[in-house]
Amino acid sequence: MKEELPKQPFFFITRVLDLIPQKPPFVMVDTLFDYTPLTGVTGFDIPPDNILVENGIFSEAGLIEHMAQSMSLHRGYQGFIGGLTKPKTGFIGVIKSVEIIELPKAGTKLRTYVEILHEVMNVTSVSARTENEEGKVIALSEMKTVTVD
Repeated sequence: MKEELPKQPFFFITRVLDLIPQKPPFVMVDTLFDYTPLTGVTGFDIPPDNILVENGIFSEAGLIEHMAQSMSLHRGYQGFIGGLTKPKTGFIGVIKSVEIIELPKAGTKLRTYVEILHEVMNVTSVSARTENEEGKVIALSEMKTVTVD
């Protein structure tokens, strides 16, 4: 029998994997720190062997995927507390803007703040701000994600 997830934010990658459609080795989030219906705070401790780490540095694609998966984790948790047993699949529909200020090294602990700006049917406009462990903003984005049933 599968153990139920707690109905509050939690910190374990094994729990996070139940809430996102992505699976290893393409997982770029490992923590849900905070949740409200319109905001969330996620984390990722970048492992040195991550598929998007190049020469010890987390790539631009890695940061963008981390921000998108932060939204996915927010939505997965929202679905879970709403009674869904499986996360919905989604994808980045449009990247309106992205600013990569600094590429983090492997081993850096990221913290990302997502905010839902608006939602129409299965399309969600979301902003994301990623900080390193010192609290320095290293990436900003606004994108539209599309959820499929």
